[in-house]
Amino acid sequence: MGDHLRGSGGDHVAPGSGKAMTDERDYSWLYGAVWLIFLVFPATELFTSDQSFAALTVGGTLLVVFAGVFVYGLISLKCIGQDDLRANLVVLGMVAITALMGLLIGLAAMGMTAFVISYVFFAWPMRRAAALALSVIALVLAGPGVIFGGEFGSYWGFLLFLVPVSVMTALSRVMVLKEESRRELQDELSKVAERDRIARDVHDILGHGLTVISVKAELAARLIDSDPARARRELAELHTLARGALAEVRSTVTRMRSRSLDEELRTARTALTAAGIEAALPASAPEVRDGAEEVFAWAVREAVTNIIRHSGASRCAITLKADSVTITDDGRRNGPLLEGQGLRGLRERAATAGARVEIGAVHGGGTSVEVAVP
Repeated sequence: MGDHLRGSGGDHVAPGSGKAMTDERDYSWLYGAVWLIFLVFPATELFTSDQSFAALTVGGTLLVVFAGVFVYGLISLKCIGQDDLRANLVVLGMVAITALMGLLIGLAAMGMTAFVISYVFFAWPMRRAAALALSVIALVLAGPGVIFGGEFGSYWGFLLFLVPVSVMTALSRVMVLKEESRRELQDELSKVAERDRIARDVHDILGHGLTVISVKAELAARLIDSDPARARRELAELHTLARGALAEVRSTVTRMRSRSLDEELRTARTALTAAGIEAALPASAPEVRDGAEEVFAWAVREAVTNIIRHSGASRCAITLKADSVTITDDGRRNGPLLEGQGLRGLRERAATAGARVEIGAVHGGGTSVEVAVP
């Protein structure tokens, strides 16, 4: 009966979450209401008995009310929490009606307890629901013969019915709880991954942008006396770069930024030239494989930033193919290459895109960074 907890789109809506239904036309409760077909057994027992018309009318009314209370309970599970007063009233109502039906049809009313058990496993905490299920089973074992006047062997059928119902419903609830925990964990991991991604974006954008701005500012300071006209041009470009960096930060924070390879090549050429480094770059980006442009753009940005900051190079070359980008420089290397936050972020981006990153020394001096997609 636990299947009624799945939404119309197949998504589970956990009871006890306290969240209201978001789709007022969600009819997923009908999956649980199908089980009302089993009320045919107490109904048959009632209407084949030799009860008076008044008793039959009362019994039929009780069965209809029982079905209504059960359906209301299924619907309310989507928007109430565990131990909610409405859930407790639903349970109390079903138990009371079952007891009244017992006065009319005797032992046959015990079959109605299956609905109570299946409901409480989703409306109550597991321990309390299990306690009620065990109590009902104990009542079947010890009580019906006294309460309803049945023979010992006449209610074993109900016991064989109630035990599987209790076990299956409990297992269904456990599966629901595990799925809920899995989704919560998945959501948390997604949030962590998103925070890491934003941290990488901010690092890469600020690191690259501030490096270029710093180089431009130093160049303008050197030229302000010897070549005021060029110094003014550098300052104008500095203003443009600062505004561009601010726009990039804003777009990254709002997660709307998509890296353009052509744009990164133009920015790299400007930054390298301003730093006095010869830029051997293609005029425009060739057609690259699907999904590769963004990671290639980040590779160009991060590698060029590192070259300007740390390499002391006089030349930088970028080679672009459909499935790879290679950035090399002729700078100095003192000892093994130490990867900072930027290169680690590049590796993470590449791994997400299914690409590989290779960083190594160039014969004759310098460093090579290659990112390739399969």
